[in-house]
Amino acid sequence: MAPVLDSLSQKLAEKWLSALAVPGLLFVAATAAGAVLGHGSALDRSLLLERFGHWATQAGRWPTLGQIAVVAAIVLAAVAAGTLVRTCADGAERIWTGDWPGPARPLADRLTARRLARWQRIETDISRLREPTPASLRDEPVRQQLAELAADRDAIALAPPRRPTFTGDRMAATETRLRHQYGIDLAACWTRLWLVLPEDVRTELRTSRSRVDAAVAGSVWAGCYLLLGCLWWPAAVAAVPTGLVAWRRGRRAVTVHAELVESTVDVYLRRLVEELGVDASGSPPDPRVGTALNRAALKAR
Repeated sequence: MAPVLDSLSQKLAEKWLSALAVPGLLFVAATAAGAVLGHGSALDRSLLLERFGHWATQAGRWPTLGQIAVVAAIVLAAVAAGTLVRTCADGAERIWTGDWPGPARPLADRLTARRLARWQRIETDISRLREPTPASLRDEPVRQQLAELAADRDAIALAPPRRPTFTGDRMAATETRLRHQYGIDLAACWTRLWLVLPEDVRTELRTSRSRVDAAVAGSVWAGCYLLLGCLWWPAAVAAVPTGLVAWRRGRRAVTVHAELVESTVDVYLRRLVEELGVDASGSPPDPRVGTALNRAALKAR
């Protein structure tokens, strides 16, 4: 048991260090630099080094207990910043998935309508190119144009948009596809499906989910640096690439996670049917099986 606990504590320490302490220390350092330099001397490196050197000299004259207290205060500030970001990430995830609160609902509706109009225009162009004759689809220029249009359409959403964001539509498309193909309510059946998954599949799902969480947290850090830009403008400049990287990684991570969830249901839904002993006349992908699974899940609640 001791080796297991040692390994677990080491993994928790590594996760804490990477998720909270390191980004938090960077933000604390940026805040300290902003407090020293302000807007007027934002890029004055010599002033920054002089001020920090003075503080280090003063701290070197303190007793050991005082120095430890300062280091502990810095680490606690870093952890507090990281914890705050993790807490705010729950709200940020609602923005990513398009589940916007009431005051933002009109904006969400307008963005959804705009994305839907763009999607439908591209879909109309695709249909028009496919209309003439099947022989025209063999022409390389037509096939190339169809591929480009399909890529543009899928960059908006895989199905007609129903959310103001790509990530929201991608997750909704997963639920829609599984409901249409298997007749299951993914939210009702997922917990029971999780229990029959092999450990390596669970690990892969956790890993893909952690990538989504990291991207969402990155967008929150970008917002923090943007706010810090009110005190020190280079922080606002740093917020731009931070936000763009989080956005790109988030789109990719959500796409991979959604595909992994779909693949998991495709492969292991039959095992869930067998484990639950669901009375259904067919087997996946028979929608009647999904209906029976949903009924069994609701009875268990």
